[in-house]
Amino acid sequence: MSGAGEAYHLLNKAIHHYENENYEMAITLLDEALLLNPDIPEVHYWRGKVATHDLNQESLEVAIVHFSEAIRLKNNYPEAYFERGKVYLQKGEFEEAQKDLEQAVKLNPKLKEAYSLLAQIELIHGNDEKALEYLNKVSNQEGDDRYYYSLGKIFYNAGKYSQAIEQFNKTLEKNKYFVDAYVYKAHSLAHLGQYEEAIENLRKAVILVPEEISYFIDMAKYYFELAKEQVEKGEILKATENFIKGLQIDYNLKIEPKYIPVMIQAAEKMIESKDFKKAGEVIDQLELMIKEPEYQEYREQFEKLKKNYMKVLPLKDKVIKFITDIYTK
Repeated sequence: MSGAGEAYHLLNKAIHHYENENYEMAITLLDEALLLNPDIPEVHYWRGKVATHDLNQESLEVAIVHFSEAIRLKNNYPEAYFERGKVYLQKGEFEEAQKDLEQAVKLNPKLKEAYSLLAQIELIHGNDEKALEYLNKVSNQEGDDRYYYSLGKIFYNAGKYSQAIEQFNKTLEKNKYFVDAYVYKAHSLAHLGQYEEAIENLRKAVILVPEEISYFIDMAKYYFELAKEQVEKGEILKATENFIKGLQIDYNLKIEPKYIPVMIQAAEKMIESKDFKKAGEVIDQLELMIKEPEYQEYREQFEKLKKNYMKVLPLKDKVIKFITDIYTK
């Protein structure tokens, strides 16, 4: 097999690994292909595309180098212009991004995502009418769910969250099973500090796609943000309940040490009102956390709380608690 033939063979293998999210192997194969033949534009294109998977500054610069080389070797390469434009957009270099994206659609008018990105740039510059012109090229069916969703994404990416929510609502009026619309509506609401509504929209997304872990992780984070707001308002019982809900979804989340006394105080109030079930949930969670070094200063306060809890706990619940502790420790 010739050097070029072997390079193309490695390229095809690299694409397969890329599509299976094995990015390190893809990079290895593409680098081998470049050593065999550095003049194949497709190899540079895919080497740049793999680099964009890691959004750190160094990787983005590597991506630009390879996309630029792909374009030098093949000037009429719309996909390379498009991908380089996306990188410039991620770097905040809007003028360069716009040039590349315009060239991409000039070479291939069917690159619909390029129109969406051009619309995003125009929206950032405050050119709403021009943004809508580009968006209309994405969908000629104004009024369908994809149209409103695309417009919502543009507003979202531009940081115009209220406008984004309006469009996602229109999307969901057209199609109540549009999962991504619920997700982006949730994130838009969270950016506006409307965490309860954000959680509710993520719940709807979870019902439709229960296997998507990221929805649960985001939901847990929003429970935490809601709890922090409630602490500021003095609503310590609600705040504590939401901290617990967040931890029950994602136990890897960390509560800032300053909120531990709040949770202890909330547990004390629960005990006073004889809400032993909720108090027990808080105490169990605190017991797990209090072992960590950053919470050690609150150990004595916690032990006092636990002792008081066990003292007032009804006999039946005390026995259940005792047995549970044996089997969970």
